Amino acid sequence: MAEPRSTTAASPSWRITDREGPGSPGAILAVDFAATGRADAGFGQLVPQLGTGLALWETLVPPPGEEQGLTGEGYLDRWTAQLREGPQVAAVFGYCASSVFALALADRIGAWQAKPPVVLFDPTAINGPSVLRYGFGRVIDSLAAVLGAEAVAQARAEAAAATERTPELLPLTEEFLRIYRAAGQAAFEQLGLGTDRAEELVSWFRGYLHYVVAASSLSVSPDLTGVTTVRANDLPAGFLQAPRVLNFDVEHTGLLAHPEVARAVAELLA
Repeated sequence: MAEPRSTTAASPSWRITDREGPGSPGAILAVDFAATGRADAGFGQLVPQLGTGLALWETLVPPPGEEQGLTGEGYLDRWTAQLREGPQVAAVFGYCASSVFALALADRIGAWQAKPPVVLFDPTAINGPSVLRYGFGRVIDSLAAVLGAEAVAQARAEAAAATERTPELLPLTEEFLRIYRAAGQAAFEQLGLGTDRAEELVSWFRGYLHYVVAASSLSVSPDLTGVTTVRANDLPAGFLQAPRVLNFDVEHTGLLAHPEVARAVAELLA
């Protein structure tokens, strides 16, 4: 059988991939911050395996610097502005810290159509320790080949100490950014990166930190009817108790690419 056709449309707020060409009857919305150079599999690997024929709409965040002043509700405004005139939403997916946004987005969509089912993949609470682990830890580790293990360990220790003494998320993320910038400066110089390129890398991390702080400000409905969580084998229990939980013997970074996960999600949507 021939592979379904795939076309990608440009939008300031969404990356739209139509698996059947223009005019697909519905869409899966996927909320994620995938611009951090991470190794994790993405929704672009999961959704083609589902065999639904539904278009994939993946959230986009503003270019670095343009996120300033954008609240959690502001992110939702960006995404929903195009949705009212878009296709019927068949499901909303959320990954890791983006799960809060996914829940809030599904609540908004319920204002003009039947509220879609929500599938959250390793939903993660947004707090100092989680941002330290999934945000700061990953970006500082990416500099290990240049900085060396000792310098990375020192930066990690400094960030962990900041987490202990700074309970509020916003000032803590400012500390994370300061530590990353200071540690990264040496790496950027060794790599021969110009000032503009080095600042671009810092700006992307700043954008991620702004994103998680904005998400943490959102209030979502305590009613988790229609919500399913899909969990990998190497993360602690999440921050919410959904009615349906699917556990897989798969590592977090490969969760969205695994065929068994795709089969289970396809059955949920059938």
